[in-house]
Amino acid sequence: MGTNEEKPKIMACDFEINGNVKKEAFELFAAAQAKILGLRGYIMKVADDKYNGQLEGEGKVIEKFQTLIKSAAEYVSAIKDFIIKNMKVIQEYTYSTFEVKT
Repeated sequence: MGTNEEKPKIMACDFEINGNVKKEAFELFAAAQAKILGLRGYIMKVADDKYNGQLEGEGKVIEKFQTLIKSAAEYVSAIKDFIIKNMKVIQEYTYSTFEVKT
């Protein structure tokens, strides 16, 4: 049988979250979820109701992160959009962890 299975590709993307969420609690929640899933990158508040960031990890894990954030009970009514943009394959990670940028 085939033992030379390809390891999952590392994907990178930009993301944008729009919604009226409390900054500190939401950033800590997003960072904790990303770290649990093994994602790398960052999240940063850019306006009262908007966050931008980058994610690096397996494509299916990035999708899982998006689903977790959108379905979190305390944020489900506050989050209007979670948009993933510029998804591409990268050869290696550029971030060592997931962080909250200020």
